[in-house]
Amino acid sequence: MRHDWTLLCSEVDAPSSGSITLKNVITAIRVADRFRVSPINTILSIDGPLWIVSQWTAEFNVDRLMHTGLLQLMTPGGEDVLDQRKLEFDFRHTTVYRFIHGIREMRFVGLGTYEFHVLVADFAERGEWGRATLKLV
Repeated sequence: MRHDWTLLCSEVDAPSSGSITLKNVITAIRVADRFRVSPINTILSIDGPLWIVSQWTAEFNVDRLMHTGLLQLMTPGGEDVLDQRKLEFDFRHTTVYRFIHGIREMRFVGLGTYEFHVLVADFAERGEWGRATLKLV
């Protein structure tokens, strides 16, 4: 299995034809002044939402099954997991799978660069993973 790409954007259009349109790819968001002095673990509402979109390809027949995975939000510095949810990647009827997830809020622990990790947990020793970063300034 191969990770192709993972991005954050403000709009996504994924028609059934197989093509995809991503608009306004995001790498940084300016945080409102009221959040700059917020206590640790404040929930930051995101006006949007943001979309995390990740594309994966099953390269071999052995990959063509259901895989478990995780979506993780990491603290600035990447040492701690702020939030995580389980995922399923279904390659039984396709060779290309796109994970699309809307983010309406996130845990804010201070200014810095947050990473979203998309992990396929049961593939290889450490798993295959993709990453998108969001800098809060």
